[in-house]
Amino acid sequence: MPLDRRQFIAAAGLGLLTARRAFAIGEDAEVGIGLLQHGVGHDQRPGAVEQLMWEVSKRTSIDVREAPATVSPLDDDLFRHPLLVWIGTGPCEPLSDEAVTRLGRFLRAGGSLFIDDATPPGDDRFDACVRRDVGRLFPDRPLAEVGNDHTVYRTFFLLQRPFGRIQRTDHLEAVEFDDRSPVLYGRNDLFGAFGRDSLGNWRLPVVPGGAGQREMAFRVGINLVMYATCLNYKRDQVHTTAILRRRRWRVEPPPRENR
Repeated sequence: MPLDRRQFIAAAGLGLLTARRAFAIGEDAEVGIGLLQHGVGHDQRPGAVEQLMWEVSKRTSIDVREAPATVSPLDDDLFRHPLLVWIGTGPCEPLSDEAVTRLGRFLRAGGSLFIDDATPPGDDRFDACVRRDVGRLFPDRPLAEVGNDHTVYRTFFLLQRPFGRIQRTDHLEAVEFDDRSPVLYGRNDLFGAFGRDSLGNWRLPVVPGGAGQREMAFRVGINLVMYATCLNYKRDQVHTTAILRRRRWRVEPPPRENR
């Protein structure tokens, strides 16, 4: 019986790839997100992961753990999170050599890293950090723009492009490795669209599209969770598109609503 991605990551992290009975060790029935503690930003979008995972639970059949875990590349728990999210709001120091080794092992074992640039438009300091550190993780596989036929755009909702709290770019970038993208990079402050305050109000405005754009950002986030934890479709599985179209999930954003 083939191993799912979470089992494979857990086994790789524990050094148990040769012992099949050990795959149950540390296995978690709930899917959660790990916030990567590297530079500034991991704590700058409070409530965002919780709101996204609530939407994942409501709209899909995935059992989720809403509260995120904050992990550093050197934490023992690194390999217990199939999806890491690195949110950046400013520049950061280079990853240590040990951190590069551990993150590289995590990503090559089946883990996923989504990088979310939450800096204001015109601020490229975090972007420079991302390209430097990803270049060390995959020296021979640079970040490259992905087309709208990428699997992340079709794992649940059919999408044509990324959305977020802002619209800085109309594409994601990715590192391609072993018929998948272990690193995905977006610059539209995706998680900035999700957080609510203690009164239930949205913490940050979504511009320029308001509520409709926020909904599309949630769809991107849900697709991301599905891609990282459950699915690994190949490009030739055209039946996926047919199934989703038959279920009438929309491709274009819903009409703009008043905020």
